[in-house]
Amino acid sequence: MDERGATSIQTVLTYPIVLMLIFAMVQGMLWFHAQNTAQSVANGAVQAARVEGGSVDAGYAEASSRLARAGDAFASVTVSVVRGQETATARVVGLAPSIVPGFRGLRVEQSATGPVERFTSAVAP
Repeated sequence: MDERGATSIQTVLTYPIVLMLIFAMVQGMLWFHAQNTAQSVANGAVQAARVEGGSVDAGYAEASSRLARAGDAFASVTVSVVRGQETATARVVGLAPSIVPGFRGLRVEQSATGPVERFTSAVAP
């Protein structure tokens, strides 16, 4: 049996699959990095908003600072910070960057909540 050209056919069939696996791994790593960055941004925003004397504006400022340091961790991102009487919450929603042209990127969503610090006396909480 003549096997001339069998290697070429195997290469043509194998290389696209290997390249797709490599691209999928890199895309997964970009998504994982964006998830971790979003959690860090949410945690920082909550910490700034929940401390005594903190505010929603302080939470947004901390989130903006962390996003600036993160570089290109997101293709797009939005941050919301809410401070109530008892808790402060920050939510980060965005898209991880995509290495595949035409692919929108994977959605990233993280949030953090913490109790608002406030002075209480020993007599009345």
